[in-house]
Amino acid sequence: MSMLSTRDLTQYEEEGYLLLRAAFAQERVEALRLAVIAMIDRGLAGAIELKWIDRARRLPDRTGHMLHPGKYDPAWGEWLAEDLTPYIEALIGGPARHSLFGMLAGGGGRPYCQAWHRDIGKPGAADEADFLARFHGHFVQFNAPLITGDRFLQIVPASHLRASTTSELRTAQDGSEAGDMPGAMMVELEPGDIAFYNANLWHRGFNPEGEQRWTMHCAFWKRDYVVMSHEWGQRAALESAGHLERMPEKTAQYIRRYLDKYPEKDPPSLLDL
Repeated sequence: MSMLSTRDLTQYEEEGYLLLRAAFAQERVEALRLAVIAMIDRGLAGAIELKWIDRARRLPDRTGHMLHPGKYDPAWGEWLAEDLTPYIEALIGGPARHSLFGMLAGGGGRPYCQAWHRDIGKPGAADEADFLARFHGHFVQFNAPLITGDRFLQIVPASHLRASTTSELRTAQDGSEAGDMPGAMMVELEPGDIAFYNANLWHRGFNPEGEQRWTMHCAFWKRDYVVMSHEWGQRAALESAGHLERMPEKTAQYIRRYLDKYPEKDPPSLLDL
């Protein structure tokens, strides 16, 4: 059963994002944080490969594939199965499949400033609005912080289903040096909160001071969507002997649905669909 109200669903539909405060118990957040610490320990020991901002200071860089065998922790699977599933399925209107499961990371004073962008878009194209509508309601992604003071995501509300404005296109062309996009807002989160947002909103990651950041960042598609080029290449790891059997059943279902829609070769790009 969905834990989202009609008002929540309308907010997500019209504005392209939904912020839920204290969506998860602090015990859940602590379990996830401890799982990250354990993953860092494995990386430092050489058991798994991690990218680092500063290895000596235990500062990992952005990390993906956290449902793969080496990085998997029961905390990820339990969170997905027990807490996230009702939200995901309510926001896309039915069963979903795995796409991406990882963590955004920052720290050590290393600046991180993305250009303004849409993840699945054709900014400025004549058919931009039609292209955005094609994918509407078929996917969802989210940010959920594990460290306090998470204020690193900027979005332009209600920009997910309309053509880009001239000022938006001009700001995006300025790349990582760009200032604020017209109408933008900073998404401010604390551990236990979650921000679901449409990846076609104009948005960017913005951490100019290089503050420490651990933010779970995951994406899911409706189960009938073929696996695309940006998410292809996970099959061998996910099919490792005994791996799915150690997951909660609901979590394993997300993976099986991904595997069911996995093309043998030549996965399509988003622009092909």
